[in-house]
Amino acid sequence: MFMHNGGIAEFPKIKRKLQMALPDELFNMVTGNTDSQWAFALLLSKLPDPKARSFTPAVLQKAMLDTIAHINALLEEHDITEPSLMNFCVTDGETVVATRYISSRTEEAASLWFSSGSTFSEYAPGGHYKMSKTDKRENIIMIASEPLTFEKADWMEIRTNHMVVITPKMNLLQVPIVDKFYVPQSDPAALNRGTDFAAAKGFLSPRRDVSRPLEAIENRV
Repeated sequence: MFMHNGGIAEFPKIKRKLQMALPDELFNMVTGNTDSQWAFALLLSKLPDPKARSFTPAVLQKAMLDTIAHINALLEEHDITEPSLMNFCVTDGETVVATRYISSRTEEAASLWFSSGSTFSEYAPGGHYKMSKTDKRENIIMIASEPLTFEKADWMEIRTNHMVVITPKMNLLQVPIVDKFYVPQSDPAALNRGTDFAAAKGFLSPRRDVSRPLEAIENRV
């Protein structure tokens, strides 16, 4: 299963080159013309065996990174400078890999959040839900473009140009996507990315006060 929230800039200009990189079987699989469909086909082409029923987290992670790098190379080849919003998510039913990514060093990516705990239940009539942690185990991890509840403590914002990997054992890892658009957290520029581009496209949540510090959970196992 694959999801894309965002858009690849001037996609028609790179579409043919992207298609040429696909084997016939994957090329013929695509029945539409959206950037999301062709990005999924490209990701499948990066897997050792696209027909396999499951993959290790490392294999899915590498395929995702290779897909983003391939798209960026095509954009550069065609002198496309407008940022591309590539919030991708793929799962084989056991592992989940999701990205919050933009091909820019100065702009924020489309919003992406996650919440984790042991139970997710309705605590008040009218569809009011919250995540609870009854013990140290985490049986539930949700990833969403927007926080799904008004419980501020439930949601953590994934950093721009980072990847989240959820393993079959429900471990959550946050991994930086290190390329020419990556800005390390030690650089003040990482905290001063602009929000106008993603907001104008309708992909950036205005509810930034929902977040809480991420350092406590980054790269935990």
